[in-house]
Amino acid sequence: QVQILANAGDDRSQMVAPSGVRENQNENRILYKKEINGGVEIFVFSNDPNDELYRVTFSLVEDNQGDYDLSNINAINNIYEYAGVNQGNFAPIVQLIAPTNLQIAVVNGTYKPSEKTRINFETSASKNDLNLFSNADDENNDGFAGKINIEQYIIKNDSLWNVDAFIDSDYISSDYRNIEGLYNPEFNRDWNLDQTNINGIGLNLGNQILLNSGFRMLHHKKGYANYNFEHLNFSDGFNGNRHVLKADLFLSRFNISSYSSFLNANSNTNISTFLRSYNRLTYSMKKSWLGTTLAIEDNEHRNISTQTLTPLSQKFKSYEVFVGVGDSTKVFAEFGYKNRVNDSIRNNELKKVNTSNTFYLDSKLVQNKNTNLSLYANYRNLKSEDETIEDEQSINSRLQFSQKLFKQIIQWNTIFETNSGTLPQQDFTYVEVEAGQGTYTWIDYNENGIQELEEFEIAQFQDQGKYIRVLLPNRVFIKTHQNRLSQTLTINPSQWSVLENKTQKFWSHFYNQTSYLIDRKIKREGNSFNLNPFGNNEDEQLGLQLNFRNVLFLNRGKQRYTTSYTFLDNTTRNILSIGFIENSLKSHQFNFNHKIAESWLINMLSAFDNNESISENFASKNYNFDEARFNPKLSYLFNDNSSFDVFYQFANKENTIGNLESLKQQKYGASFTIANSQKSAVNGEFNYFSNNYTGNPNTPVAYQILEGLQPGKNFTWSLLAQKKLTDFLDLNLSYFGRKTETSKTIHSGSIQLKAYF
Repeated sequence: QVQILANAGDDRSQMVAPSGVRENQNENRILYKKEINGGVEIFVFSNDPNDELYRVTFSLVEDNQGDYDLSNINAINNIYEYAGVNQGNFAPIVQLIAPTNLQIAVVNGTYKPSEKTRINFETSASKNDLNLFSNADDENNDGFAGKINIEQYIIKNDSLWNVDAFIDSDYISSDYRNIEGLYNPEFNRDWNLDQTNINGIGLNLGNQILLNSGFRMLHHKKGYANYNFEHLNFSDGFNGNRHVLKADLFLSRFNISSYSSFLNANSNTNISTFLRSYNRLTYSMKKSWLGTTLAIEDNEHRNISTQTLTPLSQKFKSYEVFVGVGDSTKVFAEFGYKNRVNDSIRNNELKKVNTSNTFYLDSKLVQNKNTNLSLYANYRNLKSEDETIEDEQSINSRLQFSQKLFKQIIQWNTIFETNSGTLPQQDFTYVEVEAGQGTYTWIDYNENGIQELEEFEIAQFQDQGKYIRVLLPNRVFIKTHQNRLSQTLTINPSQWSVLENKTQKFWSHFYNQTSYLIDRKIKREGNSFNLNPFGNNEDEQLGLQLNFRNVLFLNRGKQRYTTSYTFLDNTTRNILSIGFIENSLKSHQFNFNHKIAESWLINMLSAFDNNESISENFASKNYNFDEARFNPKLSYLFNDNSSFDVFYQFANKENTIGNLESLKQQKYGASFTIANSQKSAVNGEFNYFSNNYTGNPNTPVAYQILEGLQPGKNFTWSLLAQKKLTDFLDLNLSYFGRKTETSKTIHSGSIQLKAYF
């Protein structure tokens, strides 16, 4: 590979090398062996450690320019197979990236010969080597750039219009390179330059000269107006002139904001004219306003030799009218209408292709101490000139309402949103990292040695976390419509506790909070979109997040007969390249806390859950658990920061589908916390599990129902120590261990020194 780079010079197309690299058996890799097929040496997938194995990267090439095709996408990485010479779309090659070097030196300064005159200058030199492995093509490594700016005040008066003139000139040699962009991101588009010219630096147009001159008028109350004349020249064939006018004026009750530019440019291959203009006029009254905007773009970019329009050519015009009532910083409503006509290339002419009509409402209807209500809505109808294309409608809106009642005893919050957009059909893979640094673990359920996507589970223990999920680039998007409703209702009569009324005093012990969220994405077909967030059509549903939670407290936060009942009902559904995955949880939880005397705390937790998982294409991931848990705990409190706990848990889990796996689990444990104010703390815990499991323990269902443990006896223990060395330095030590009947003891730990700056 080094020799290939040495021979390539700066030509990236020559920086291509065979990708096969000898590698030992590795579970986190798709490996290949070499075979001879029809006199051609080819790569064949293999996970046999006795073979001479290679790690191979396959690159997508043009149709029938490669020898391999994709054969399997369910493994951790794609598997490719030999299709025949020039019979496939993939080749075992890799694009090499040469090491590069960029050095820049800059000198700048300012000279002020008089009160009204200022001169700024800057010079810069760059040295850019695109391939440090090669001495070829080094003659273009050195570049130079220079800049001079002259500003001259003509009228300078703080109470009147101030007028100044300026001239700004840049010179950039064709071989000069910089780290950051020299000009604004729209520079190429402003001048109709090809996108290979990065930030206006001609990679193939020679040396650049940019001249910018004009005058500025400024009034501290009435605004400003600027005129610029700009000239851009590249020595190898580009010449362009731009006229730019900008203004933002406040004249009595009128506000005029305008930006317009006109370009006339020609090069060796193209000639173009480009008109852009955006104008806004607003008239303000005492408690209302009205206005209009006009925007135009007309870009005609034509090839000289063929007299055909290039893809840069486009045209649109739009106008907008709006009216508003109220105070835009408090309570107001603004309604507007916008019409836009888009032109594109048809038969070498710019012709109308579609028209959009947009209606919008932006408002804050109520704003006071107890109530807030705001609404934004935007509706667009896009009509194509091609009668075979159906009109496209979209709506985006947001309604927000909050209300406080009965002196804030009841608080109500509602947010409703709709969005029309797209959703990627996401691909992903898993990459191995250092043990404990990942989130997922791999279990070879079918024992074939291939890491398949359905064999990865969320790690239950830190040392098992050896893999991370990495999203892959994706160009497959599905048109969607999204409805999202969020609702929260809180009832908190705690302020009644100081009243003498017995009924109110009784209810002051209670606290209830209800929250509901539904976020649904549905497939958008043509013009139809359903604004009902509760509508449930599984054939059109692409994504779903449905959460309902209600918590009822007695003596919240008091540790005296403190009781809570929590009901949860959560559902999530996601669309991936492997199909949809849906998870749901229904749970009833009862929690009781009571402090005896000053040192003893009783906690009793019981829960009754139903946990369901549905995978469209991975049947092994499907389960439906019924679970009951009972967990009493007794704590002795040494002080506010230190305690000792003993606890017991009985859990019963049953899978009601598939192989009907079941688990009866008993857990005994003890824990302690010792803390010295905020200087240091030590936490420890020991657990003994007795798992009576029925079913095959080597399945995805078993991993979920056992939560990463094994049938029979299991032990886990942990220790965490934290020490604040100084106000800016912390030391953290953590240790975790576990043991099962069939495995050796596993120890994992870490040490962390954290500095605050």
